[in-house]
Amino acid sequence: IELSQPRYLEFAKRNLNFVLNSQNADGSWYYSTDGERDFIDHFHTCFVLKALTKINELKGCNQCRNAIERGIRYYVKNLFDVNGLPVPFSKPPRLTVYRQELYDYAECINLCVLLYGRFPELDRILPTVITDLLEQWQKPDGGFRARKLVAGWDNVPMHRWAQSQVFRSLCFFLSRNLSKPQVPIAHHSHQALEPTTA
Repeated sequence: IELSQPRYLEFAKRNLNFVLNSQNADGSWYYSTDGERDFIDHFHTCFVLKALTKINELKGCNQCRNAIERGIRYYVKNLFDVNGLPVPFSKPPRLTVYRQELYDYAECINLCVLLYGRFPELDRILPTVITDLLEQWQKPDGGFRARKLVAGWDNVPMHRWAQSQVFRSLCFFLSRNLSKPQVPIAHHSHQALEPTTA
């Protein structure tokens, strides 16, 4: 496939304009613009913000920067609990039996690392989320719980939901060399992130 064709750039611009024009006045994006699924959830918000960040890094886009700033303000204010931990929805669209979602932790870490140093509020969130992930979500066998339920945990390890995403996010964190000294996660959790030599 030849990706340098100008028509692909035109398709990309139209898609970008759609995303920018779909941003709500408060900085959020609905899951869907079909009028039926107008809820705002954590990891899809992260997907949008990550994509805009990467586009801005490649092309230098003022509209992207403005959308990111507005989006981060909404994200920090509405998609975390009082302890600074990710919640699945700004307002749940339906009755749910879970309080927190592993996928949200993974994408929160990805977004915080991608934007590290640009938004102080994200820099403050990052160590809180990683510490909680390693202390509360990781099981003795090394895998992670899937969901924190209203009562107890869903401990079924699912590759796509979201073991692989969490492993990727922690590798991304380590690859950016943020594990020390900039991001002060809890001491024993920090040790779990240190590379080992055989």
